[in-house]
Amino acid sequence: MSKKIRLTESEMVSLIKRIINEQYDSEKLYSRAYVVDRLYGAPRELRRYIKNLPHIDCVDNKGNKHVCTTIPEVIHVYLSGRY
Repeated sequence: MSKKIRLTESEMVSLIKRIINEQYDSEKLYSRAYVVDRLYGAPRELRRYIKNLPHIDCVDNKGNKHVCTTIPEVIHVYLSGRY
């Protein structure tokens, strides 16, 4: 059974702006350690993505070296809390 939620015009505009600002970028780099840690608590179908995440060497803005990764859109949706 679906539930209807009534929004005012200003609430709808702010919701649309938030969704537009959270667009998925396939080239954006994420900390691989952070993504893997978050995915360990995810449903099984999402945990399967862990072994397929690429290892990309990168440097943060403080000059520290660590491993980054790109993520598929389904992982982005999960990490943003809309799964």
